[in-house]
Amino acid sequence: MPYTDFPIPEHPCRQDMWDKLAEESRPIVVYGMGNGADKLIKRFEKYNIEIADFFASDGFVRGHFFHGKRVKSFSEIKTEYPDFVIVLSFASNRPEVIEMLAEIDRTYEMYVPDMPVAGEDEYFDREFFNANYGEIMRAYRALADEDSRRAYSAILNYRLSGKMSYLLEAYSTRDELYSLLPAESIKKYVDAGAYNGDTVREAIEYFPSLEEVVAIEPDPKNFKKLSKYVDTLTAPKVKTVMAAAYSECKSGTFASSGNRNSSVNSTASYQHKTEQVQLVSVDSLVPQGTNYVKYDVEGAEREALLGTDKTIRDYAPTLLVSLYHRSRDIFSLVNYLSDTYPDTYKLYVRRLLCVPAWEIDLIACNK
Repeated sequence: MPYTDFPIPEHPCRQDMWDKLAEESRPIVVYGMGNGADKLIKRFEKYNIEIADFFASDGFVRGHFFHGKRVKSFSEIKTEYPDFVIVLSFASNRPEVIEMLAEIDRTYEMYVPDMPVAGEDEYFDREFFNANYGEIMRAYRALADEDSRRAYSAILNYRLSGKMSYLLEAYSTRDELYSLLPAESIKKYVDAGAYNGDTVREAIEYFPSLEEVVAIEPDPKNFKKLSKYVDTLTAPKVKTVMAAAYSECKSGTFASSGNRNSSVNSTASYQHKTEQVQLVSVDSLVPQGTNYVKYDVEGAEREALLGTDKTIRDYAPTLLVSLYHRSRDIFSLVNYLSDTYPDTYKLYVRRLLCVPAWEIDLIACNK
């Protein structure tokens, strides 16, 4: 697909979306409620940004209150305020929702904040960008193709500006992402963060030679769904492991939520129940000759990679690593693989269409 040519943001960055919102004189209204809005309120406190109202889509308002304010409909907001600024507080990858948000963005001033899924105190803001610029550029130069560099640049521009226009460019379809993988030769696969079995199902669809899968998932509710799905399969052979992928095998603390936000050593403070969980290294579980490992472990990707070192050195499997859970993942994980295995991998970045910039993957293919 065609890409807009996005340069890396100017360095030093002198103003980001938070600075602009702090200077805004128009009423600021927050679209959405729940965990995302809670995090947004906490972030606004740092900049003394005031929220005029919360609103939801027309038809979804039931007279309820959120943080002491009655949640209004979008129609009410448009009637009450002649001019206003919207800040989005929820995520979606549904095409119809993204198109609706794009239409709002074309009509009104809207910001889509990048709020880290894990490590909530570390935002990719102006100060963070300037402090880490050297490492950011080092990762940019390590990428193997122009599509990766364009996607990377668009992500950085989005994170600093909060503008949805960057999210609507330099993304890939799922088919385009999988086209980078050696699909025909993948036979043994470790799924670190298997969720409810959706990525096992995806692997079966894309990898026709798949024979054996180890599916690792720590959240009890997710694991139950995963096991139920695996029980329906006749092939490939799938081993399920109720544990969290980490750098070593031990007991650890886990924040469960019954969805994709469950995490090891989570700092999240919203709707999470903390419990003990078994931590395992990928090295301790891999079948001999493993040639593909996927990591979506909610902020523990670096630790999970450390726990795959022997497997990488023995078998050089293709890797697919989530890059969006922590603000620094976009460069630190790229640099980790580039530095640790310089003669093994070519590194690519791809992003599926999602608002905000989630679904970012680092793909490591054999040179």
